[in-house]
Amino acid sequence: MPTDPDSRWMPTWLALVRTHTLLWEQIEAQMRREHGLTMARYDVLAQLVTAGGRLGLTELASSIMLSPSGLSKLLDRMEASDLVHREADPRDARAAFAVITAHGRSLATAAREGHHDLVRRTFGEALDDRDLAELARILRRISAPDQRPERAEGRRASTAIRGRMPE
Repeated sequence: MPTDPDSRWMPTWLALVRTHTLLWEQIEAQMRREHGLTMARYDVLAQLVTAGGRLGLTELASSIMLSPSGLSKLLDRMEASDLVHREADPRDARAAFAVITAHGRSLATAAREGHHDLVRRTFGEALDDRDLAELARILRRISAPDQRPERAEGRRASTAIRGRMPE
């Protein structure tokens, strides 16, 4: 009797999904508990800090894997919390920038150390250099443009696995 063709990859897929969910829930819980931030908000703040404090909205949406409308809604909530503000692009009336506020920068800086410590303990220390190189190679191959289905309805790729939207 032929074996199910899905049995070759299904156990590994389920292990990946379960591991991602377990790690993400730990990371999200720590970020909320220690800093009152969702990972979506922290991701925006971290991207802005890395970019020197300001990014175009299209580039920011792409870097955090949100649709433009998803980013707009997230930035609305972040503006209300004084984490970011938007600036019009003086060279293009259709474009704008997200700019981190002093409060947002302070919160991102405070959150970074604990966040990196948890990721280091739960992920980095579980893998040796060879494991990390092999996992990076495999993930690059899976996420190569010719391997990715189009993102459905602008949903964030990492949250699509968990079946919920950010924030």
